[in-house]
Parts: sequence; structure tokens; C-alpha cells
Amino acid sequence: MSPLTTQTLTESLLAVVAVQAVAAVSVLSLHRADAWLRRALPFVISVAVGVLLATGAAHLLPDAVEQLGNRPALWLTLVLTMLALYALERGFQLLSGFRAEPLQEAALEHDHALGHHDHHHASKPATLLLGCLMHSLVDGTSVAAAFTVDPRVGWVTALAVGLHEIPHRLGDFALLVHMGLKPVRAAVLAIAAGLSSLLGWALVAALGAQGSGRVAWLLPVSAGSFLYISLVDLLPELQQEKRPVRVIWQVVCLAFGVALAIGLTQLKGA
Repeated sequence: MSPLTTQTLTESLLAVVAVQAVAAVSVLSLHRADAWLRRALPFVISVAVGVLLATGAAHLLPDAVEQLGNRPALWLTLVLTMLALYALERGFQLLSGFRAEPLQEAALEHDHALGHHDHHHASKPATLLLGCLMHSLVDGTSVAAAFTVDPRVGWVTALAVGLHEIPHRLGDFALLVHMGLKPVRAAVLAIAAGLSSLLGWALVAALGAQGSGRVAWLLPVSAGSFLYISLVDLLPELQQEKRPVRVIWQVVCLAFGVALAIGLTQLKGA
């Protein structure tokens, strides 16, 4: 495990900021690039699934076993992380009426939302924003924890989270508009919700200052969150596609994501 040096902390902070910058640009570009986003999002999600799966299963989890030992507590942490994410998402859905991971279609139906606000909807923007804040907190923690494995693993993790953040943040923006917020305010809130990722980074930095052993326990947590997001949240969305050619391209993009995550960390110096 890489020590939490000033360079490691700086790189991980830059990566967390870069992820949120990508999410912000996606929201600000929604009105100008609707048609392009509609075509590209399924393939972006496919690459994200591949990168998330490979990063969690081939990098974070093996390093967690190496650092903590192959013991029941590690695997229990992995399982509990996935169960906790499921419980949080279901609780959020019951309270707000929306999925914690907005569908890509919802993210792109902003024109309908702009013209047809449902002012009688039971859900509140505060509930959605709370879910956004929790999501970004986990993202920031995962990216920062990955840098303790190796900087290259950290950047690959940031890539995976960034790809995943594009449809997620677009969905948040569209739902906020649907709830009755003006587009400018909805965009500001959707972008600002990502600032909690800095708290995740700060958590890893604080734990690292107390010893690398504490940070190591974040590795199975990060691996569990990556496996859950890729297999439970994102992969089912890809299964909605019925056109054979696009399905084939989704599989190719998924395989490319896996190869990308493995290949980047196998370069000289990794």
C-alpha cells in the first residue's frame, strides 16, 4: 500500500476535483448536446461498468486481501457494504419516489420536465439532494482510498467514477427541474451536491494520518460499492436496449472498460 505522502494526497485531491468537474460540465452541456448525449450515454455507461468491475475485483479487492489478510471480517465488510447501499437506495426511493440512480432516460427527458412541472409531487428536492450528497461522499472516499493502493489505480478509479457520474448527475438535474426548480438553480444544486466528495477525501486523509491500517479497511468498502453500482445500478439499464447492433457495441464497450482498467495499471512503473 502506498503511504499517504503529500504527493499522494495532492494527486488524490486533484482526481476527486476532476471527477466533479466532469460531472459539472455534463450538466452545463445538457442543453447544447442533448442529441449527442442521448446516443453516447449507453456506451459511456458500458465503459463505466467495465472499469468499475475490473477496478473493484482486480485491484481494490486483491489489495484488501493482501493488506488485511483473507479473513471473514474482510468479506463481511464487503457484503455489508453492498447491503447498506441497497438499504440506503431503497430507503431513498421510498421517501422520494425516485431511484437513487436516476435512469439515463430520465436524464435526457429534460425538455418534457422544463415544460411540465409536477408541483403536486410528494417528493422534495431536499430528499434528492441528501441522496446526492451521500453518493458523492462515497465517490470521494473510493477515489482517495484507491490512491493508497497505487496512484495508477487511483486514476483508473477516478476515470470509472467520472464516467458513472455523467448519467447520474444528469439524472439529478432533470429530477430537480421536474420537482419545480428553475433550470439554473437545479444546475447549481446538482453541481454543488458533488462537493461532499471532498469530505470523503478528507476522511481518507484523516484516517491515513492515524496509520495505513485504518485506510486499508476502506478498500473492501470501495470494492463493494464498485461491484454494487456496476452490477445492480448500471448493468440493468444496459439490458433495456433491444437493438442487436447497439447491444453488440455495448458489450464491446464493456470489454473495453475492463481492458482499460487492467491495461492502465500494467504499464511500466505501475
